[in-house]
Amino acid sequence: MLNAVVLSLLGSVLFVWLQIPLGAMFGAIVFLMVAGKVGRRLSLPGPTLTFVQLVLGIGVGVMVPSDLGAVSFPPLMLLGLITCMVGQVSISYWWLHKREQWSKTDSLLGSVPGAMAAVLVLNEAQQKPSGKVVFTHTVRLVTLVILSGVIAADNQAAEFYFFTGEESYWLLAVAAAAWGSGVVLEKIGVPAPYMVTGMLTAIGFGVMMPEASLTIPPVLVFVATSALGALIGIRLVDVSGREFATHLRSGVIATTLSLGVTLLCAYVFSQILEQSFVVLLMSWVPGSIEAMTVAAIYLGLEPALIMLNHITRMVILHSLPLAVKPFLRPGREVSRSEG
Repeated sequence: MLNAVVLSLLGSVLFVWLQIPLGAMFGAIVFLMVAGKVGRRLSLPGPTLTFVQLVLGIGVGVMVPSDLGAVSFPPLMLLGLITCMVGQVSISYWWLHKREQWSKTDSLLGSVPGAMAAVLVLNEAQQKPSGKVVFTHTVRLVTLVILSGVIAADNQAAEFYFFTGEESYWLLAVAAAAWGSGVVLEKIGVPAPYMVTGMLTAIGFGVMMPEASLTIPPVLVFVATSALGALIGIRLVDVSGREFATHLRSGVIATTLSLGVTLLCAYVFSQILEQSFVVLLMSWVPGSIEAMTVAAIYLGLEPALIMLNHITRMVILHSLPLAVKPFLRPGREVSRSEG
């Protein structure tokens, strides 16, 4: 455990220092993958995944600012967002299941556009967690980070903060309530319970007490992101060289198909809503909220509207565990490619 924790934090610090996008996550992934390949035995403390769920779930809830209520968000735009997400999942699912011969469960988890932490929790809930699901999401994440960097090439995301770094005692109360609620949901078999309760508790707190300042210290987000990378890195250690090439192809094609659906939906609904095609594209592409909002500010678009679309998408995706629970019965099926 000590090896894994120290190596993941060292990798995260190095990659952040090198100013690599999402360096806290990618640094931990790379360092643990390399350590695993050279024969180091690695494991993480049991509560690591719970910690990641709580921090990132609360983080999503904290991102919902009070002034978004004044942004016009017509029902047709919500319909467009949902249509786009369904299309993204459907086309990726079809490719992974029909062409790559993945199992139905792996295909579904590999098709989800974003919310990698939630997908990781759902993947771990299977009797035999799949390395290719994690690998495919890593490929998608790398691709979208690169695209986000191209869009906002002349701006630095670090200049725009959702987390101000101001310590808030309210955070402890919210975390305690989210943890207690998560324990209850976990006992009744709800996957990713702490992420769901963290998000809903933070949103509820913001609605009931808008005058209170609820923030997450950046160091806490850094540690949670590094821990998420460590979990991914350990899962990817068992991917062989042959599987690496195969899963890389699967991830690239699934991501390309998903982006194609995004382009089509953004164009169609831009005509229906008489809204800018670029605004809808940046609103519905499964990239990070921070990167897309920074790009919108830099390009002089509608950052509040783009942020609201991404927050809505993340709320839907973080509620995903409730929808896919029936697919996660242990031993339900075996991938055809695995016999």
